[in-house]
Order: sequence, then C-alpha cells, then structure tokens
Amino acid sequence: MKFGEKPRPIWCPSSTLNNRFNRLNSKLNRLLILDHVWTQLVGAKGKFWVLYAVQRDTLYVKVRVAVAKNELIARREQLIKELNKHFEKPWIKRIEIY
Repeated sequence: MKFGEKPRPIWCPSSTLNNRFNRLNSKLNRLLILDHVWTQLVGAKGKFWVLYAVQRDTLYVKVRVAVAKNELIARREQLIKELNKHFEKPWIKRIEIY
C-alpha cells in the first residue's frame, strides 16, 4: 500500500462472489440433499446399498449382497421418482449397480 492510498477492505460483499463459487455451492448442496434423501429412502437396506458415485444424471450404487441387487433392480424406477421429488428439476435419470 502506498502512502495516501485507501486500504483494501478485509471483507467482500456477497455481490462480488464469482459465479464459479455459486455453481460449486449449488452442486455441493445437491449432493448433500441426495445423500440425506438416500439414507431416508433406503433405511435399513443402507447396509447393502451404498451410494458410490454420481456422474451427470446417473447414480452409481455399490451392492454387497446378490439378493439386495435383485431388490434394487426391482425398485429402481420408484427410487428415481422419490429422489427427484426433492430437486427443482429432475436430476437422476438412471441407477447403475456397481
């Protein structure tokens, strides 16, 4: 800082935040909501159906037992509908078993 210059503000107003931060924030919020809703929907089956990853519109689920895999295959469409209820626009379109 030069003599006579105004010091830089320590805090920045929210209007100066970069759009990249806002996109990252919204993606993190979606993931947090997804994780919470998944644990509520799955309940006790969470021991067998583990949320592994999300890529674009696909949810990857790791299944530990073959019987649980068959049940997940049967409930795919219902789970997709229930998950998408919690987002502004439908996000999850497929559930893949990993």
